[in-house]
Amino acid sequence: MLRRSSRPLLTLFIALCFAWALKAHTGRYRCTWRTDPATTMVIGWDQVSGDSPVLFYDVVDFGTQVAAYRNKQQPDRIIVSKGMNNHYVRLSGLRPSTVYYFVVQDSEGVSQRFSFRTAPDTPSERLSIIAGGDSRNNREARRDANKLVSKLRPHFVIFDGDMTAGDTYQEWREWFDDWQETIGSDGRIFPVIPARGNHESANSSITELFDVSGDDVYYALTLGGNLFRIYTLNSLIPPGGSQRIWLEGDLKANSHITWKMAQYHHSIRPHTQKKPEKDELLLNWSTLFYKYGVNLAMESDAHVVKTTYPIRPSREPGSDEGFIRDDEGGTVYIGEGCWGAPLRENNDNKSWTRASGSFNQFKWIFVDQEKIEVRTIRTDGAVRVAEVSHNNVFEPPVGLVIWNPPSGDVLTIQNRNALASNSASDSGSSPTVAVRDDTPPPSNASSISRPNPNNSPSPASSIPREPEPAASDPNDWSPFPKVAPDEKGNIVVKYYLPQNCDVSVQLINPQWREMARIEFPRQPNGENVKSLDLSRVPSGRYLLVVKGNGKLVRRFQVVVR
Repeated sequence: MLRRSSRPLLTLFIALCFAWALKAHTGRYRCTWRTDPATTMVIGWDQVSGDSPVLFYDVVDFGTQVAAYRNKQQPDRIIVSKGMNNHYVRLSGLRPSTVYYFVVQDSEGVSQRFSFRTAPDTPSERLSIIAGGDSRNNREARRDANKLVSKLRPHFVIFDGDMTAGDTYQEWREWFDDWQETIGSDGRIFPVIPARGNHESANSSITELFDVSGDDVYYALTLGGNLFRIYTLNSLIPPGGSQRIWLEGDLKANSHITWKMAQYHHSIRPHTQKKPEKDELLLNWSTLFYKYGVNLAMESDAHVVKTTYPIRPSREPGSDEGFIRDDEGGTVYIGEGCWGAPLRENNDNKSWTRASGSFNQFKWIFVDQEKIEVRTIRTDGAVRVAEVSHNNVFEPPVGLVIWNPPSGDVLTIQNRNALASNSASDSGSSPTVAVRDDTPPPSNASSISRPNPNNSPSPASSIPREPEPAASDPNDWSPFPKVAPDEKGNIVVKYYLPQNCDVSVQLINPQWREMARIEFPRQPNGENVKSLDLSRVPSGRYLLVVKGNGKLVRRFQVVVR
């Protein structure tokens, strides 16, 4: 009986050994883009052994059944670099916003099945982005951040340099081994858009290991039709000259893009005293960011955490280190590293600093036509974090730790040109209502803090309760506080929240048609102040309604002349 029962086990063991022997010895996979993210994808890997590899791919998942895949392609580029035999297949003619499945077959067998998703080509599809940098030394922290990429399942990752400490063969092999932790539980590989850091000894470290376009490692990609353009700049070569000429020319040519973001390694104004200022980047890049409306800039190198208020280059009174807060046209700067590099003390805040800290983190960014939302994610302890729903990658999973400094856990940048609702005004055009958050910054930026002119003992006592209309006429708005735009078309409204909640602001005309709406998620309790730009709203009388979690908070009558 014993001998007879052991025969199936022996057969199974031999089959498993045979299957293992036929598996292709490939690894260290990565996906990148050289051109249009909606219709192309570059798939790279290290061909550890074996030869004659071919990539088979399809929109249907055939697992490892190579013969079933309808498309195949041999590597377009093979280059030995950093101790790896790097192979790149450059796919084109793909469908936008589509999942493709693929395997690699070589002389030794077939790889596991992987997948990727092309980017959307329409601005109506929201984007999820992870952005960070500086993964140099601490592999445990680096792997934690990588695991969170796999669990948050972004459309792509922005990584602005300093992947390794010494740019050595062994470090790079370890880095790509760790990068495999970013692969989703279903085999999904999320594309990475890399920049060069100062710990990459040459541009070739990026061009040879990620197959990016351009030997100088500055380039730009557009995603979502006209929704979002990401500029990758190289702070390790002169920021002026040809790089500045290219940047300004590209910004001019893409003025129709809704959102523009830049990434580069060196922080222009680091938030640690251990790092020097970068005036040459301010002069050559920040001036162009302001001139051409770059909304967001991602920096690294300092190994601290920071977000800023919108700022622009300035030497006028009230400026600090060459920048001044400008809520209307400034650029928000975020960073500064912390994907595993040694942490530094955040001891160099500015008057325009929104928040700073020192811990392992990256940014989780949502982009749609109306706004950009930025969250800072604490990356330690990734094993305790669940995976997002594959049907809704924008809902934070259980266990995810979102940093919540005094200025709030969500940094929101509103689109001034897209806040009007689809309801047209009486004149046939939609007004533009731009809203900025004037909640006072944290104590480290006290020069911007708003004094209480009434010396009131509490925010609740400084804002009276709203009276109810005395008449039954629904258009009797006279009991509500009256606000009128200033010479620039701005109004300031104040309201009190008894608890943290989501806030909506609606502008309603006398025909009770909603003219515009804007959402402020997760607003803090206490006194809140919002400034609204009504300069493009047609003349007339309006009702402004503020709601918290769907319940009425306050109403104002607005007269636009």
